[in-house]
Amino acid sequence: MAAIIMLAEFFLVSIGLGVGIFSFLADTKATGAGFLKVVAGLCGASLLLGLILHLTYGAVFDPLSKIYYIAIFAFALTYFFHKDDKSWFMWVLFLIQNLSLTFLLFKMNNGNLEHFLFAFTSIMMLGSVTYAMVMGHWYLVTPKLSENPLKYALYFSWIFLAIKMGWTIFGYLEQPDFFIQGTTDGGGYAFNWMMLTMRIGWGYVVLGIMSIFAYRLVAMRSIQSATGMLYAMTFFVFVSELISNYMFLEYGLQI
Repeated sequence: MAAIIMLAEFFLVSIGLGVGIFSFLADTKATGAGFLKVVAGLCGASLLLGLILHLTYGAVFDPLSKIYYIAIFAFALTYFFHKDDKSWFMWVLFLIQNLSLTFLLFKMNNGNLEHFLFAFTSIMMLGSVTYAMVMGHWYLVTPKLSENPLKYALYFSWIFLAIKMGWTIFGYLEQPDFFIQGTTDGGGYAFNWMMLTMRIGWGYVVLGIMSIFAYRLVAMRSIQSATGMLYAMTFFVFVSELISNYMFLEYGLQI
């Protein structure tokens, strides 16, 4: 049960940090303040749920709870006071949100740099795709908006896709005992291979192919079709990163 709570909390923090950090990709003068309010509302609500989960085992004023309060308050200020023209104060809030959540993630990983980077790259992978999916809907409000923000989000997703692929190879080579016949490590031979196959098949092969099609649709300005593709990509990235982080939290395997 503890692992499930930690995993759920991690993914709620992932939305707050992963989606929020990519909000700089779109010019608020072009999108209007409404889009940033949508992003701030989504991130703030996700963090609020994460805080509730954290309080099931943590204290109201423990160090992690205090970081949650700072980030949620910063998103609330963004939601209520952001204008079409992004002011210096909004940039300060942007920094506070992302620095506080990055520090929260670091503390959640007990200050272990390797574990933090593994989690952070997962969040960036998940966040870039989810941000692009949310952004795609905004073209219904501002149909003349440049397609560049979606392209940039997909560029970032490819960067982190490559990083995660490399990390999976490293994790496999570092702990080969998980994948030898008859192993009792992890969930057993069949379970470990099933998780690895789903991780690679859904998280890399399917996601990579779909991202290429999504990019082509964006380049053609078939934005709604691209958004549908991004919906599916969001499902696959969530499931694949769920598998990856479950194996890490439960068994210490970084795939």
